[in-house]
Amino acid sequence: IQVIEDDKANKGSEPFTTGVRGQAPPLVTTKFHVKDQGNASPRFMRCTAYNMPCNSDMAKQSQVPLAAVIKPLATLPPDETPPYLVDHGESGPIRCNRCKAYMCPYMQFIEGGRRFQCGFCSCVTEVPPHYFQHLDHTGKRVDCYDRPELSMGSYEFLATVDYCKNNKFPQPPAFIFLIDVSYNAVKSGMVGIVCQELKTLLDYLPRENPDLESNVRVGFVTYNKVLHFYNVKASLAQPQMLVVSDVSEMFVPLLDGFLVNVSESRVVIESLLDQIPEMFADTRETETVFGPVIQAGLEALKAADCTGKLFIFHSSLPIAEAPGKLKNREDKKLVGTDKEKVL
Repeated sequence: IQVIEDDKANKGSEPFTTGVRGQAPPLVTTKFHVKDQGNASPRFMRCTAYNMPCNSDMAKQSQVPLAAVIKPLATLPPDETPPYLVDHGESGPIRCNRCKAYMCPYMQFIEGGRRFQCGFCSCVTEVPPHYFQHLDHTGKRVDCYDRPELSMGSYEFLATVDYCKNNKFPQPPAFIFLIDVSYNAVKSGMVGIVCQELKTLLDYLPRENPDLESNVRVGFVTYNKVLHFYNVKASLAQPQMLVVSDVSEMFVPLLDGFLVNVSESRVVIESLLDQIPEMFADTRETETVFGPVIQAGLEALKAADCTGKLFIFHSSLPIAEAPGKLKNREDKKLVGTDKEKVL
């Protein structure tokens, strides 16, 4: 605790400059401001040790382990500038021909700026014509401080289609909400609370720009012994239910209208979330499945050719006859008997 307090007192008041060699960054418990001067911010990359053995013999004797904690999507404080976005055009980020290292402040430009030498493998690579720039009297490019990739340690590259799966830009991601509507879930109030809260939470879906609508698509499934998929296409007056009763061979009965944009289908989605608690209010189905629910969500994402998340709201042990069935091992009748050991 004393070390934490001392670090806050010594390093919490002044900005941490990444370009100074030989200094350890503030602890993760310290609130600090980062000034990027050519090395990565400790918010994105941090080593477990900052004093290294200088030769192999000392390394063998000390046995000091070395690891790096890398968080490329770390949350930044509001007063800190996010990483700049670097766009190298249709050809994509400029990289070393041999080791494929990305352009960074440690690439050395030679031959008047027409080539650069990799700081990792020393391979010499031609500079593309559109990226050429003259060098000053110190050997640095004259636009060095105008380009984040040549002057900063943390920045982002705009990926081209060559970096995407099957050479296609990815589809917007999807969130699929799968809600247990068995007797236990309904009577406990879980279904009503989930549907009510989802109507509010849909306004807070992840987005790249806070000023724009989220491009995350959403889909809805309810289940007990069977699965109910919902078509919530914006052109519909009311949501449509499609039931899949064959849980042993799960499939998605619809694609168009299952994953939708919230802003476009808001009215239909809210109508569905209002109707779900009413539709299953008198259910007597106590058994549920679980394995097919996961499979259904994955099949839906696969059919839509997109990434995403499954949010499963489940309330009881899946004892229905289906893949993933579980047995209740907590039989209270066996407590205090010779068979208690099998629990």
